[in-house]
Amino acid sequence: MSSIRNDLVRATMNKIIMLTDHYIHNDIHKQFKFQQKSILADKSLTKDEKNEAINSLTTEYDRDKILFNDGKKRVFENCKQECLATSYCEHCVRNYLKTQFSNWTSGNNDIDDLVQKCQMETYMPNNIVEWIPYNNLQNIEYLTKADVLKFTRHIGSMEDMMNGILKNNN
Repeated sequence: MSSIRNDLVRATMNKIIMLTDHYIHNDIHKQFKFQQKSILADKSLTKDEKNEAINSLTTEYDRDKILFNDGKKRVFENCKQECLATSYCEHCVRNYLKTQFSNWTSGNNDIDDLVQKCQMETYMPNNIVEWIPYNNLQNIEYLTKADVLKFTRHIGSMEDMMNGILKNNN
C-alpha cells in the first residue's frame, strides 16, 4: 500500500466539489456520480488515494441521503430495517447507542437527555455526540474569552482522540 497524500486528496476533492455544476448535477445522486467519476479520472492521485477519496465521498453521500431522506433504500441483513446508507445502517448505529445509555452519565439529567437526543438523531457513525468525563480529557487549558486559538487547538486534539476511539471500536 502506498502512502496517502492526505493534503492532495483533500485538495482534489475540494476542487471537484467546487467544479460540480449544480444546474447540471441538480440532485445529490447526480452530484455523487459526477464527483466519483472525476476522482477516478484524476491523474494526480494514486489508486490508494482515489480509494481514500471515494470512501470519503461515499460517507458524505450516505450522510446526505439520510439527512434529506432521499435515495434507494435497502434492507440491512442484521436488523432487517430499510436504510439509506450504503456503508453502514443508520438504525443499527442508533440502536447500539441506545443500548449504551445505561452505561454512562454526566451526573446531570438535562445533559444526559440532550446527549441521548442527539445520539438518536445521529446519521453518521463517525459523527456521534458522546459524553466524555472530565478526567478523560487531556491537555486542558483554562481560557479567557479572547483565547479562541487555544480553544480551537484543544478541539482539534479532542477530534484526534475521538477519531482514534472510533477506529478502535470499528
